[in-house]
Amino acid sequence: MPAAEANLPTRLRLYRLGALLVTAILITAVLIAVLRSPSTSQLAPGKSVPGAPQTLALLAGIPQHGNTLGNRSAPVTLVEFGDLQCPSCALFAQNALPSIVAHYVRPGRVLLVFRGLTFIGNDSLGAARMANALGEQNHLWQFIDLMYRNQGLENSSYVTNTYLRALAGAIPSVDVPRALAEESSPGVQNQIDQARALARGLHLQATPAFLLSRTGAPPQRFSPASLDPESFTGPLDKLLSPQGTH
Repeated sequence: MPAAEANLPTRLRLYRLGALLVTAILITAVLIAVLRSPSTSQLAPGKSVPGAPQTLALLAGIPQHGNTLGNRSAPVTLVEFGDLQCPSCALFAQNALPSIVAHYVRPGRVLLVFRGLTFIGNDSLGAARMANALGEQNHLWQFIDLMYRNQGLENSSYVTNTYLRALAGAIPSVDVPRALAEESSPGVQNQIDQARALARGLHLQATPAFLLSRTGAPPQRFSPASLDPESFTGPLDKLLSPQGTH
């Protein structure tokens, strides 16, 4: 027993060293996986942007005006408050948005409105500025959909001019130099300030968040059960029904 007790500290040291080595191996494996995955650093003007054909097909032919998508006379309005760095917002864009666009927006039944928030950090602000600048050219929705498809690690400074130019340049007819010049314009700043003020008034603390109402009526908070299409179908259909007008 005395000999075993004397060796106990050494065993503990060896155990701890082994645990540290395992941890280091796991961290290295994660880093290798991240480095091998598609990187936003590979985006550059003139190169193909992942997801661009799908984005352009999804929104082709649908009217845009600033931050709205669809017929401005549509009977129902759905407002999304989103942070372009937010993974949950990207999940909504990938899972629910295509169905909403196909079945409600494209037929002129629902108007979509995007309000860009900057909860996560500086990369969110840079992205929101470009989104609203492209809203001046009526191409905000293509940009936000492309960014959701090409998110980087949060606040890793990936939202560079090169990244923004690559995404904007993948949208036909966009004037990229004009958009870059208008990122800090009063109109763009006003859009960001309005979104912040609305979110503050609604006590929003996370994204995505939604408002849903008959167009022209006071907007109501809407909390979907999940971010799949079915969680939006029922509430939208209810508002679109004759009973939803009362």
